[in-house]
Amino acid sequence: MRRVLALSLLVCLAASIGVAEDDAPIETPVFPNLKFTAIDGSSQLELHSFLGKPVLMTFWASWCGPCRMELPELEKLAVELADDGFTLITINTDRSPAAGVRFLQRYEIEVPVYRMDQKTLYELGIKGLPTNVLLDREGRPVGIYRGYAPELPDVIRKSVKAMDGDADQSDQSDSL
Repeated sequence: MRRVLALSLLVCLAASIGVAEDDAPIETPVFPNLKFTAIDGSSQLELHSFLGKPVLMTFWASWCGPCRMELPELEKLAVELADDGFTLITINTDRSPAAGVRFLQRYEIEVPVYRMDQKTLYELGIKGLPTNVLLDREGRPVGIYRGYAPELPDVIRKSVKAMDGDADQSDQSDSL
């Protein structure tokens, strides 16, 4: 499983950066079907249950200063793009779920929050926070964004609109 996840991320990152030597687009594989558990433990979901929708997975922690700026912005973006089928999956990486819950309450953020086991986070290479992975409707990564950038919501908005043909389709992952 670890090799599959690592290989998927490497291929996805390469595909989001450029093209093969013969100038043919690289076929990006579908992102692995990750499993998430609600922060309160009440339910579980699988990533592939969102096929057909653009999905942004954002990895964050309560102690992460940039996450405090970014998560409210992503919450607003999710509301704005709801009619486009956009789904925001937030993954809290705190050691204790209670820390994530306190953060959400303090900043009055109302998004579904999930957790993953630490082994899977490690295998995905989630080291810096925030980290965001934008998937297209087929579950293929179209952008991997590490760290906070104020322009990220605009980049994601354009990418999601481009999935419907409403905007120019251009790779935005290098712009951050």
